[in-house]
Amino acid sequence: MSMTLATLKSETRSLLNEPAQEFFDDTEIERWLQQAAIDVSRVALCVEGSAEVGLTTDTQEYSLTGTDAVDAIKIHAVIYDEKGLMKIDPRMIAHITGTASGTPAYWYDWGGSIGFWPVPDSDCNGTSADLYFSEETDDVTEIPDEFQLDLPLYAASRGKIKEGKFAQAAQLQQMYLNSVAFHRQNLHERGRDSKDMMKVPDRTVQAQ
Repeated sequence: MSMTLATLKSETRSLLNEPAQEFFDDTEIERWLQQAAIDVSRVALCVEGSAEVGLTTDTQEYSLTGTDAVDAIKIHAVIYDEKGLMKIDPRMIAHITGTASGTPAYWYDWGGSIGFWPVPDSDCNGTSADLYFSEETDDVTEIPDEFQLDLPLYAASRGKIKEGKFAQAAQLQQMYLNSVAFHRQNLHERGRDSKDMMKVPDRTVQAQ
């Protein structure tokens, strides 16, 4: 069940052994929790989103600024005309196909922009490509449930630094790192399907 900011602050105060506001004020605890949300979303790639990018004739690259993908950290897939495109490196442009203009079959990302190859032609004008990505957020309520209890560990480690209790801060930080790494590997690592996995196995039983 998703936790509210108030609940996460209470969890952080429990770790800091300060139920009511004294040495630690609510504003700084909220800031630490927001920093934790940013770190978790960056490291675990666990906050997912999608967006459309409109294509224009003879335009190869499109800025993500001003789109729903502006906070994208890593683009995982691009679909155009109901077909998944293949990711390439920009240096592969013009080497993988001799067709310079047409329906995009490949994509790449660079410097906050996404590019397509072949370059969209007039038939593509006004159509859109669908992007699927992981994005950054400082909103604790957008962090998936399995990561939310990691946020107070991060925030409490910052509090222990403020107290000058550096050994306790290091211990809490290591607990945080271990938990985030485990959940990412266990739940959010994206494998790749091989062609044989897409086939229906032959279960025919021959007559004896």
